[in-house]
Amino acid sequence: MANLTKIILGLYILAGGAGIFFGITKSGQASELVEKAKTAETKATAAVGKMTKLEDEQKKLVGDLSIKTQEAASSKIELDTATRKANSTGGKLTDLQTEYSNLKTTNQVLTTERDNLQAKADEVVLAQAALSTATNLIQTLRTQLDNLKAPKKPKGPQKSTVGTNVRAGNIVQQNPNTGSIILNIGTVHGIKVEDQFDVFRNNKHIGRIKVSLLGSNPNLSIAQRTEALGVPKDAQFKTGDELFRFQPK
Repeated sequence: MANLTKIILGLYILAGGAGIFFGITKSGQASELVEKAKTAETKATAAVGKMTKLEDEQKKLVGDLSIKTQEAASSKIELDTATRKANSTGGKLTDLQTEYSNLKTTNQVLTTERDNLQAKADEVVLAQAALSTATNLIQTLRTQLDNLKAPKKPKGPQKSTVGTNVRAGNIVQQNPNTGSIILNIGTVHGIKVEDQFDVFRNNKHIGRIKVSLLGSNPNLSIAQRTEALGVPKDAQFKTGDELFRFQPK
């Protein structure tokens, strides 16, 4: 660029000199030619200054371009890194979503299995209660049969009873963990939820219970212990305890 400036300056000087020569030859007005030479020199100087300024601006632009190129390269590296991370994160997110879906499906399967097992457990409890009821019934029938076979004793004074209420049934099983009490009476005997029964053992009042659930077996029901006036707080129930329907006064 410096050589180009020198060439332009030389051209301006040559042009001025040529003008002087031809001017002298043609008109002889030397002073006018001198002015033209000065004007040409001024223009040449201005052109050199403008060229220098343009060269400086070009250098600055080259420097700025280099900086921007480096910044663009750095930004490209950062973008590539962010893209790799995004792709990696996206893969992990997909894996987590798949794992969550699998766990959700497994939970549903386990919940269904638990419900099925609970239903079977309930059936087992009712079956045990039915077996206990049948066993007690067999024992009662055997006792009655033995009494029929045995010779009748002469009538004596009657023993005291638990009252005028009619005996309703017996306790066949008690769950110590839940407090549930299974009775050998159910809907077939006209039992309803909230029905209450006094519990006696050997003609002694043990406590009071209330029916809380009627099962699918019409011969069974489930009750819970209740505390009321005259019912001992520490009342403990056993299989075989007798039930008499509670008659509120």
